[in-house]
This record gives sequence, structure tokens and C-alpha cells, in this order.
Amino acid sequence: MALTNKEMITEIRSQLNVVNQGLIDPDKFTQANQEDIETIHQFVMSKQSFTPSEVTAIANELGQLRD
Repeated sequence: MALTNKEMITEIRSQLNVVNQGLIDPDKFTQANQEDIETIHQFVMSKQSFTPSEVTAIANELGQLRD
């Protein structure tokens, strides 16, 4: 079963261990391109830890995909 954008964003946010979770609000991605979200989701879920620069880059990329 494929995950919805909201579910993937929730998992991404959790995996990145974002302190201010409001910065990545799953409700802001309902209309975003599913393939783009899936690509980021697959990358994030494949790693155990992230450098601060990676977290910033991922957050910036997600920011461009918001509704």
C-alpha cells in the first residue's frame, strides 16, 4: 500500500528528528508532487543519521514542494 504525502512527510519529519516540527507540517504537502515526496522519503528512510547540512538541504527542498 502506497503512503500518502501526509504519511511520508510525517515519517520524514520523525526520521530527521526535527526539533520544531511545525516547520515541516504534513498538512502543507497534500497537493505536492507525490513522486518528488517519494524520492525524498526513500532517501531519508535509507539513512540512520544526518549532518546538519543534510537536514537543512532536505528541509529547503521540502519547502519548495509545499502547497
